[in-house]
Amino acid sequence: MTPANSLATRVAELAATRPDDIAYTELRYRMQERIPVSITYARLHSAAGELAERVRDESAPGDRVAILCAHGLDYAVAFLACLYSNRIAVPLFPAAGTRNKERLLAVLADARPTLALLSYGDSTSASVLGPMLGQVAELPSDVTAPSADSTEPIVEPLRAELAYLQYTSGSTQSPAGVRVTHANLTTALEQLRQALTPRNPILTWLPFFHDMGLILGMALPLYCGVHGLTMSPAEFAKRPIRWLRAVSDYRAGITGGPNFGLALSVSATTPQERAGLDLSGLDMLLNGSEPIRPEALTEFTEAFAEYGFRHRAHTPGFGLAEATLTVTISDWRDEPMVRQFDRSALAEGRAVPPTAETHPLGATPLVGCGAPIGQDVRIVHPVSCAELPTGRVGEVWVAGANVCDGYYGRPDATAEAFHATLRGSDARWLRTGDLGFWFDDQLFIAGRRKDVIVVDGRNHFPGDIEATVEACATEIRPGHVTAFGHDDGRREDLVIVAELRIVEAIEPAELSVLARRIRNAVAAAHEVIPGSVMLVEPGRIPKTTSGKLRRGECRARYIAGQLDPVAMI
Repeated sequence: MTPANSLATRVAELAATRPDDIAYTELRYRMQERIPVSITYARLHSAAGELAERVRDESAPGDRVAILCAHGLDYAVAFLACLYSNRIAVPLFPAAGTRNKERLLAVLADARPTLALLSYGDSTSASVLGPMLGQVAELPSDVTAPSADSTEPIVEPLRAELAYLQYTSGSTQSPAGVRVTHANLTTALEQLRQALTPRNPILTWLPFFHDMGLILGMALPLYCGVHGLTMSPAEFAKRPIRWLRAVSDYRAGITGGPNFGLALSVSATTPQERAGLDLSGLDMLLNGSEPIRPEALTEFTEAFAEYGFRHRAHTPGFGLAEATLTVTISDWRDEPMVRQFDRSALAEGRAVPPTAETHPLGATPLVGCGAPIGQDVRIVHPVSCAELPTGRVGEVWVAGANVCDGYYGRPDATAEAFHATLRGSDARWLRTGDLGFWFDDQLFIAGRRKDVIVVDGRNHFPGDIEATVEACATEIRPGHVTAFGHDDGRREDLVIVAELRIVEAIEPAELSVLARRIRNAVAAAHEVIPGSVMLVEPGRIPKTTSGKLRRGECRARYIAGQLDPVAMI
């Protein structure tokens, strides 16, 4: 049976009841000119149905269909076509030469698609990836143009099977395909609809092959019947003002952006570009990046308050692909919650505010990520698997209909992450791998369990140390610092790798002075002396495609001597 409120059914209903309303708009750019390209509900439904017929002809039930379309309307049509034809979508991205070839090949080898959907004229993906794509089907050159032989699309009944495989970004491990069922997707969209109650346009630049872009940016507007708008991440990166200008002009009520997006919008826009912005209609700027930095929220508000942006529009949350995106979210009507915690107590697993006796550098600010939206969320001791009380740091566990059923083709990893048991509960629990705690009825995230650095028996959270480095040295690129532990066989030492903004702007003799300043600041704030501080050129620190630090990969490159520092102490 097709769930009454599934995404495929919802689009079909809107095509019947509001056929001429604009469903989605892709914002394209030619130099300074913005070119909106829109598609109605009726045409979106027809285009997806036409492509679904081809997908059915060239694949069988249970087959995987890789989506490597360009960001925008093509992607929405391709994803819906997979839902309409009841095939398992694999959201990916076009090959851009050899830059992202390794990741794409790894995912394709795991997913083994029968068919790949490409945008019209994309010869690069086929030549770079070859037979790993399976059969290749190109979309029409213009999906908004009606077909001459268009017929009423068929939406096949959805079985209780997979809708798509959401491949993780690889920040903590090699990419793994999360098995997202139709029920998971519908549950996640309904949870967000109830929590956010969208009425005005939803606009994002987040890539559709990532869970936040796919669900918040593409699926939620269609599910809720509100105008969806998107621009490619590349267009945002070229000129960040495009994002805010579009939010202003289209009166978007909801958007989303991680820390680095907020920071780039502040640093890479000028007062002249900001002139005339009106952000007063923006109710929610969702942020679920890892970790959410208080200063990123504050600096964005300071930069754009005079243009109508309200600080309460910052809407922090916590989620992961294994839970179909969202686990907790802040109430969009309230100011974001930022609290100070005693750093030493936090390292011991206790979340307590600093006291009058706490050293000025002994407090760390953290951002609350809100409360669960239709799920059960517990804080659990990662070893004893016993639930912990409020104010104690443990692993975040999640249970609910939005939690996926495992990793594709990885039974051992599935059993470890998705089949945890909690004393006194019959539920199947997801172990997120994230450490957090409850405080003032909100979830706070302390860091990743696998990333915790242990030096001389004390725990240190890398995100906390990285924030200290950024605060003490404006010469360092924000969001481009990584801290990790390295065991040389005798002891575990703290290693810090930081990218410089502009290498040429610093005299060679000053580089070692900067490295010592960083070491002293970390030692004073965290009571641990870094064994090594390494300054590197921009782009040397490995990150995921969503901008998250790959600390494990950075550690491996450090050990292998592949970071090529410009200075090191």
